[in-house]
Amino acid sequence: MCEVLQVSRAGFYRWRQRVPSTSQIRQAALLTFLLDTAQAEHGIPGYRKLWCAAVDQGYTCSKNTVQKLLQGVGYRSCVAMKPGYRKPKSTMPTLPNLLNRTFTADASNQVWTSDITQIRCTEGWLYIAVILDLYSRAVVGWASSFMNTALLVESALKAAWALRKPKGKGMLFHSDQGCQYRSQEVVSWLNKKGFTLSMSRKGNCWDNACSESFFAQMKKEWFKHRGELSRAETHIQAQFYIEDYYNTIRRHGALNQQSPMAFERNN
Repeated sequence: MCEVLQVSRAGFYRWRQRVPSTSQIRQAALLTFLLDTAQAEHGIPGYRKLWCAAVDQGYTCSKNTVQKLLQGVGYRSCVAMKPGYRKPKSTMPTLPNLLNRTFTADASNQVWTSDITQIRCTEGWLYIAVILDLYSRAVVGWASSFMNTALLVESALKAAWALRKPKGKGMLFHSDQGCQYRSQEVVSWLNKKGFTLSMSRKGNCWDNACSESFFAQMKKEWFKHRGELSRAETHIQAQFYIEDYYNTIRRHGALNQQSPMAFERNN
């Protein structure tokens, strides 16, 4: 065997008689504790809960170490999904990408795009939905809520509709495939107004680049320097950025260094 594996006999016997290292002894003790705890809890806890139990008992270890040790002996929580599990396909409609990255429009109220972002606040998350007009990149409607639901998108759409008063028919509305945009409430509202619906391809943020870019700029230019605010304060700051700065003052490279409102007045 030594000849086949190209190992000297002396080296093989030294390996057989070696003393376990301090790290190996600690990991063996940790694994014993993890398996005993899992057995006592009927195999229910996953590696995260077992890691918490180990830390409470005074073990110094990371979650990754616990996960690796448990995977090495084949432990799997009895409530974990079986390997190869696939989520059932959603029954919500998925629409084609009609926009096809054509991020220009010949006139206002031809193409609207939308997206949702989240901002961490002292009480939790605040979700913000915006509606952009691709002609001037202006935010024509927006809404915020502590819940990320279809009602948030519908509120932003209603605000945009009240401000712009478009005809609806012949307009294109583009979004990602989020469940809020595929919900019955939002799709029905858009269909009643006569919109043609378009959606980004799955997992392809570049298909909705203008809306994604707006949120990236808002966070970088505005919220990055303001620390963690309450939800009410975050809403006020978002309102100021959108209505008093972005739409009216901020120069846009795609608009020949004009603000969205100035671009609409001059064209």
